[in-house]
This record gives sequence, C-alpha cells and structure tokens, in this order.
Amino acid sequence: MLSLRAMSGYELRQAIESSIGNFWSESFGQIYPTLKRLERDGFVSADEGGRAGSKVYSLTESGRERLGRWLEVMPQPQVPRNELLLKLFFGNLLPPERLSEQVAGWRRGLVAELTLYQARAAELSKRMAGRPGLPFWLMTLRHGELRTKALIEWCDETLAQLEAMARLKDESVFEEVTR
Repeated sequence: MLSLRAMSGYELRQAIESSIGNFWSESFGQIYPTLKRLERDGFVSADEGGRAGSKVYSLTESGRERLGRWLEVMPQPQVPRNELLLKLFFGNLLPPERLSEQVAGWRRGLVAELTLYQARAAELSKRMAGRPGLPFWLMTLRHGELRTKALIEWCDETLAQLEAMARLKDESVFEEVTR
C-alpha cells in the first residue's frame, strides 16, 4: 500500500479497508509492528509530521526492490475458514429450518456485498480514470463480484435443498402421527 503513497499507520489501515479489505485484512496490531520491522530492515522510512505528530511511512528504494521481488513469487494456496460451511457440515444435528435461517442471513450479506462491489467499480472507474493501476484494481473488484455472484447462487441452491429436506421431514412426521 505504501507503493501508492506515503501514509501513517492509521491512513494505511483506512486505505486497506477501502481498497483491498474484501480480500486482505490487517489490524492495527499487525500494521504497526510490521511498519517497525520494515523500518528496522530499511524497507521503509518514517518521518514525523502526520496527524497529531504520527509517523508517515514511505517505501525506500530497497523497499521497492523487495516489493518487486515479492510480486514475482508464485502465491501459496491458503486454506479458507468459513464458519457457515463448518456448521453446514454438521447440519444433520440441526433442523433444516435453522440452517436455512443462517444461509439466508449469509445470502443477504452477500447481496449487500455485491452492490458494494458494483458501486466501487463505477466510482473507481470515474475517480481513477487514466491511472496505471486502474485496470488491476478493477480486476480485483471483478473477482469479488463474480465470487459473490457464485456464492449467492450456491446459497439459492442450498436454501432449496434445505427447504426440500424440511418438507420431507414434515411429511415423515405427519405419516408417523397418522399411522
């Protein structure tokens, strides 16, 4: 993020949230120790003069070189963590209706996220027109948009399956009661 411009730790956190926050998150507890380490290693320099005397960090030449080398390295696969999928895995221990509530809630969040991606893409295209990074920023937004659309489709399929399971359960209970 410091390759974009010099920033304080606070500004860095805000920049992360408003740009890459949908696929990469850093807390203040991660940002400040990392900045100190990068400064110690000579990859960033710090100047007093930010808001309320905070430090403003800039990439050094060796920091830019290190960033370039890191960009060349193939990314390592990461195992995602998803609490909803974990709960769904153990779904036989809950009534389908309860799982449906959770999937429906997650779907509502995804729909809001999709709207945000689309609005950010339009705003970014307008505000950053002509910037060399714009096509790449839009690629990351498009990934989020398509991923979110796919997850909404998965939610719809899952909700239909859970509804069918609930109906079958109700029918079997009705059959047991009427025997």
